[in-house]
Amino acid sequence: MNNVKILLQRFVSAVLAFFLAFLPFANGKKPKDPGDAVCKVAIVSDVHIDRRLPAGQLALQNCYKDMLSLSPDGIAVLGDLTNYGDKATLERFFEITRDTIPADVGTVVIAGNHDIGHAKEADGERMNPEALADFVDCCNRYLDYGLEHPYYTIEVNGYPFICLNDESADNWDRPEYSDDALRFLEDELTKYDGSGKPVFVLLHVPLAGVHGEENFYPDGGTEEPWSSRIQTALEAHKNVFCLSGHLHKGLSNKIDTPTYTCVNGVHYLNLPSYLMPNWPVDYAVNGLGFFMEISESAVLFRCRNYYMHNWVDNFDYLCKLV
Repeated sequence: MNNVKILLQRFVSAVLAFFLAFLPFANGKKPKDPGDAVCKVAIVSDVHIDRRLPAGQLALQNCYKDMLSLSPDGIAVLGDLTNYGDKATLERFFEITRDTIPADVGTVVIAGNHDIGHAKEADGERMNPEALADFVDCCNRYLDYGLEHPYYTIEVNGYPFICLNDESADNWDRPEYSDDALRFLEDELTKYDGSGKPVFVLLHVPLAGVHGEENFYPDGGTEEPWSSRIQTALEAHKNVFCLSGHLHKGLSNKIDTPTYTCVNGVHYLNLPSYLMPNWPVDYAVNGLGFFMEISESAVLFRCRNYYMHNWVDNFDYLCKLV
């Protein structure tokens, strides 16, 4: 029975790989160009590749190629790089990322619960600290991050992306953050306060209650006390954006399940899953992500289907800076 299941998975993967490899890049309407963007960053989350299944790897390469066709200054991936956190697949993700994205395009990557917590399901029963150490090592070996800690800031055209990764000992889907990481967050937010630039904080799991997960994914957000501590830090500063994934929520402009919301002056955007299924909240297909354009006065998020290489109507968000 297991052999039949594996063969079926490989057959489906091969069919999808063939389909994805030949998707045309000419589909879709062109975006309006605001004309004053000083930094452009393509963003995606939850790519969930598996080294044994070629379709997801081709889908990731296809995603990067579509992103690069838009001439971004940076590309960000918000976690769940792999499906089960095995080291070979993690290395494959970083190989594809290094080999596809040119060196002059900033690359920002964080880990997700499938890379850290679910690593115990992979070969070798790796626990969270070991999986996190492997992620940090891959960031250094493949992307030249030079990390000493699992919290760090990557600048793209001078705009900061503050990255926090789960530091829990053995949780599957509940991230925890050290006091050192939270102090780092506060120090980095303060450091960039005087610049007048927006600051982007990257988490895989969103803060509790912000995107209405209680209405479709109970307890799907970050638990206390970490959620409140992070939220308090964010709200002490201006022009802060918190970007996350994890929920697989698709897209929604409803008040009780928002993709984008602004709470106490902080802008929150939750990205759909790129490869795995999304919850049918409002608009749920695969291939979704956002293309962010930063100007001197605003940040514009444009929704894009990176599978089909076209723009998605009704889910663009213009956020004025103060």
